Amino acid sequence: MDDPGVSSRMVLLGHLLITIPAIAVIPLILYFGWYIFGPDLLLYYLCAGLAVSWQWYSAAAPRWKESLRKKNVQENEIEEIQRHTGLLWPGASTVGLFALHTTIAAICALRIGPWLVGHWFAWILPLGGRTSPSGFTAYSDYYLQHVELASILPALVIGYVVCRYLPKLATWAWVLPTLILSYKLLTFTDPQASVFTSHPLSRFSYYFVIVRLTPTFTDLRGSDPIRLVRQMTVVEPFYSGVAYSIGALLESHKMLERIIGNIFAEPEAEVFGTEQAGAESAVDANEEPVHERNRVP
Repeated sequence: MDDPGVSSRMVLLGHLLITIPAIAVIPLILYFGWYIFGPDLLLYYLCAGLAVSWQWYSAAAPRWKESLRKKNVQENEIEEIQRHTGLLWPGASTVGLFALHTTIAAICALRIGPWLVGHWFAWILPLGGRTSPSGFTAYSDYYLQHVELASILPALVIGYVVCRYLPKLATWAWVLPTLILSYKLLTFTDPQASVFTSHPLSRFSYYFVIVRLTPTFTDLRGSDPIRLVRQMTVVEPFYSGVAYSIGALLESHKMLERIIGNIFAEPEAEVFGTEQAGAESAVDANEEPVHERNRVP
């Protein structure tokens, strides 16, 4: 670029258009998630911020490059400007895609699963003639009684569909939930354990034996609210992350297409070679009809 003034203005525009919004969105999402939902899902808020940041960078960077091309800047000069001014982010797509798939898998467990159960509870069950009790407590109990299906099935389907369009790193959605669950299991201390009574499997039952009744302010109903929150923020994202990765793996191997193809495929006609056809005709010629063999001379 011949004019240094134009170059400096375009670099400033690039940072205003790309860098500042992409960086600012991360703490905003962290603050919003912390303020609305609490700190239990902090790492998933971070993944959501990174995913949105990468989406912004992917959308804004090409537009900034196009504005440079309109000013007759060559492609190699654009890359050089990006490299020297911090507007080129190596590995941004890898981090962004990993964060995006992890966030979608977590949303399947924390939002889509409860939403589907709520509509099943309110719409589908009455159609079958089953009268379901009304109220938030009844809905929550029904959800907790089917929490494994509500976490796994939506993530399995959505992972399969998303992998069609964003296949890169889709099978890695299990990594962060597994790391979180492993850390929780390793650092677990049983609040009811003592020096004389402890059970090595108590940490697994604490997380994986799901609480089936929703505690209320007036009646805990034999439930443990803290344990319930930990199961919803640790175990459910783990289930959905694994299911999401399995769905993506199935799509990468085109399993649904293979199954449908095998079901509706027509049987192929057998094709004989010339030698096989000649042998069969010779056998047919040598065989006598039944009435010829039974004829009395």
